[in-house]
Amino acid sequence: MRNKWIGAFGRFLVNALILLFSLSCVFPMAWVLNSSLRENKAFMGNNAALAFPLYLENYRKAFAQTAFFRSFAFSGMLGALNVVFVILLSFVTGYFLSRYEFRFKKTISLLFLSGMVIPVLALLIPIFIQFKYLDMLNKPVTLLMTYVAFGMPFAVILMENYIRSIPREMDEAAYMEGATTTQMMRSVIFPMCVPMLSILTITSFIGAWNEFPFSLVLMSDQNLRTISLAIRMFNQEHTVDYTLYMAALFLTIIPVIIVYALFSRRIMEGMTIGAVKG
Repeated sequence: MRNKWIGAFGRFLVNALILLFSLSCVFPMAWVLNSSLRENKAFMGNNAALAFPLYLENYRKAFAQTAFFRSFAFSGMLGALNVVFVILLSFVTGYFLSRYEFRFKKTISLLFLSGMVIPVLALLIPIFIQFKYLDMLNKPVTLLMTYVAFGMPFAVILMENYIRSIPREMDEAAYMEGATTTQMMRSVIFPMCVPMLSILTITSFIGAWNEFPFSLVLMSDQNLRTISLAIRMFNQEHTVDYTLYMAALFLTIIPVIIVYALFSRRIMEGMTIGAVKG
């Protein structure tokens, strides 16, 4: 009986800690949303009060600024393209690394692994010098190439391990049905990689959406600012409209929440199979 009570108390304690941790994650977003629905004057008087009545003018002002809307769309485009290129390139690379033996295979795998070890910010200045020499500064493709390059090591390693967990008999069965390698990869292996593709979609989009230092250094053109840079324009030199700033911040959170909600359903399954079985 005593052990039963101890076990029940232990479960209660664990659940309580998980609940507190969850609330600590949700509270900042809830506070930002609440603050964005208040007038700045009322917010300065008491920043912890609930928003009543709701003040939606902040959101209208945020989207009324052309630069913010343009940066919002630009970052969304970069995030979507980054997802497409990272998924396609990592899928093909991961498949051949997991299924075939060829010369320099271990070297290629080691290069991808080293891409996860090297600090990204350590390459900021070399990349800037390289793109300046190639006259590729202030071009959208420059940021896209950077995002894809830094996203590939993580994506290839996960995809390789995940595809290795898929039985080779699936490939052989497709070949026996007369499928080519391309048809087999597209119609058999690719659909089976949905859990891992969901993970890569989330990480690739969030990585591009939240990225700051490279967009700051490589993009000096005001018309090519990403959303992380556009947020700064709501900070005036001497005054700050905090509630307008909160509205802009919450608008930048919405795409991330949508992407995560759409693709997170199988994220734990993909992480478990790709990391453990690999």
